[in-house]
Amino acid sequence: VNEEEIKKALITWMKEFVEKPNSLLGNWAPCPYARQARLQDKVDITFVEPEFLLSRIRLDTTLWKDNEQEAIVYVFDHKKINARDLAERCNNWNTNLLMKDDFVILEDHPYTVEHVNGVHMNYGKCALVILQKLSKLNEASEKLKDKGYYDTWSDEEKNFVVDWRFNK
Repeated sequence: VNEEEIKKALITWMKEFVEKPNSLLGNWAPCPYARQARLQDKVDITFVEPEFLLSRIRLDTTLWKDNEQEAIVYVFDHKKINARDLAERCNNWNTNLLMKDDFVILEDHPYTVEHVNGVHMNYGKCALVILQKLSKLNEASEKLKDKGYYDTWSDEEKNFVVDWRFNK
């Protein structure tokens, strides 16, 4: 499987799952902003080796263009890092480095299963780390909250995905 096939599969997953309204999520798409960002070509998909992930993220945060990017999705082989290590590293990088500079990374590992109201949210074919502007992500979360987006989510699900970003 080459990078172009992986990228194609990831975009298909975005179109067919991430961007599609789901009845179990109150007829909201798992990520209501993903379609617009993808159509406006504001999502970069980058392949990286896990051992170089932090250096690549730091480089990308210094090169970030506020009005041109919504997210950078780092894609890598999940077999090269276990789920707990990835989660711990991302948490440490967020807390100690990224959030201070108004960035945040969200990780998705096939072995860290994430469900929201019974909906399996993970990509599942490889590991993903998504870099976004923290203030922009939190602002979007607040707007969604006011519109009832999180009404079908349990407190635990909201804390795991959203609330921690506001509490650091």
